[in-house]
Amino acid sequence: MTAPAAERIEVATTRWHARASSISETVQQLARIWGTAAEAEDASHANAGDDASASPSKIKGRMRTSVLTLVVIAQRPETAERAMAIVNALASRHPSRAIVVSPGDPDGPTTFDAHIYAACHLSPTSHAEVCTEEIFIKTGGELSQHLSTAIAPLLIHDLPVVLWWPDDPPFRSRHYHDLAEMADGLLVDSGSFRDDGRLGLRGMLDTMTAGNTVHDIGWARLTLWRELLASLFDHPLLIHELPGVRHLRIDVAKPGTTMRIAKAACFAGWLAAQLGWTVSRPIQEAPHGDRLVAELRAGRRIIPVEFRPIQAGSGSNVPGTGSLMRVEMELVRGRAQTRARVTRQADHLLATADWNGAQVARRAGTLEPFEETPFLAEALDRTSGDRVFEMALGKAVELVGLSP
Repeated sequence: MTAPAAERIEVATTRWHARASSISETVQQLARIWGTAAEAEDASHANAGDDASASPSKIKGRMRTSVLTLVVIAQRPETAERAMAIVNALASRHPSRAIVVSPGDPDGPTTFDAHIYAACHLSPTSHAEVCTEEIFIKTGGELSQHLSTAIAPLLIHDLPVVLWWPDDPPFRSRHYHDLAEMADGLLVDSGSFRDDGRLGLRGMLDTMTAGNTVHDIGWARLTLWRELLASLFDHPLLIHELPGVRHLRIDVAKPGTTMRIAKAACFAGWLAAQLGWTVSRPIQEAPHGDRLVAELRAGRRIIPVEFRPIQAGSGSNVPGTGSLMRVEMELVRGRAQTRARVTRQADHLLATADWNGAQVARRAGTLEPFEETPFLAEALDRTSGDRVFEMALGKAVELVGLSP
């Protein structure tokens, strides 16, 4: 027998919690929580009306202000814990209904266990309480194989849905497609793609082609690399040199046995898209097997591209697999020879440009510590796509040899 609502819902000053063992009960508990919140608000207003000295700064009213539904698929317990912490940190800035799903053994018994949290935060500008919801769901058995059936009834009608997949998404599975079809936007990290990352690049492109906005943390982490390299060519001596690129080299961190090339391919794809290059030959192993090579084309001119694995760093300073360590371009125009490079040392980037052997430009920057919160915040802020990323990704997929 279902316990009465008063026994099921634990009420604090501005926070509520309930638990449910089915999808329908989850929907009912959400309604009960907000019914309880509304009753508390009415009582507060009545008391304020009896008190002639009530302060005008008192809360004007509770606003359930979800602007979207955030769905998080956390395939590991530690991922679920991290996701809930980030959702909590962003609750006041991005009021939403957040649904964090932790799928269990798909071959076990069918189970559903939901914790429903609601919290109201006082707005310093409007003196109203902004209220948000977080639903943490553990599933097992058949539900773990069909998560969309558990999530669909909990979506807020007419509000956009952002799907965040912190681990490697199974882009080719029916499981993924069912969830992607419900979403308007996708947030992933190409740095976590399995194997060499090629299939992940194609999966992002297919998702984008299907009409979803895609945000990639791996791409966002390349922003400083792109800005530093581009800034070198603001120098008066170099401003006309870019059409003369003759060779491109990208060094990639390979602390283990796998060379993950997703980020490097996106960086090369960005250059190709911005400079009007086409893919002449996709990435393949070099004859001696010590690196990967490809060819881009600028008009009639072939631009060789090298992707070199680097055993970089030690201890806590080891860059993640697939992180860029060095980008270098050789350029020739008439008698002018230019070498432009960006190199990484720990979390510091240094960009330099030599023109006919003399250094003429130097820029430096520091990579921010890796933390997912700002990237999720940006994805929630930005409802439209990133055209530069879309073009870079298209070229990257061609470069890895997986274009349609």
